[in-house]
Amino acid sequence: MRVKEIKVKKNLSVDELIKFIKTANKFESDINIRGANFSIDAKSIIGVLTIVRAGIDVTIITKGDDDEEALKAIINLLI
Repeated sequence: MRVKEIKVKKNLSVDELIKFIKTANKFESDINIRGANFSIDAKSIIGVLTIVRAGIDVTIITKGDDDEEALKAIINLLI
């Protein structure tokens, strides 16, 4: 399991949102994004669309065989 706290630095455009979801779904690992009052599955377009926006602090948690690669890929899309 990998855990990393970050501040989201950008809002995702529609194209970036689609890329984010496709990237998350490439990995076998579970990928969760947690904030002060929420926890979402990073593979869920509805969850990501409603929660992830610039300026919020989140914790990204990945768990599985490819968790390190998944964590790096998701972080790169948010900062």
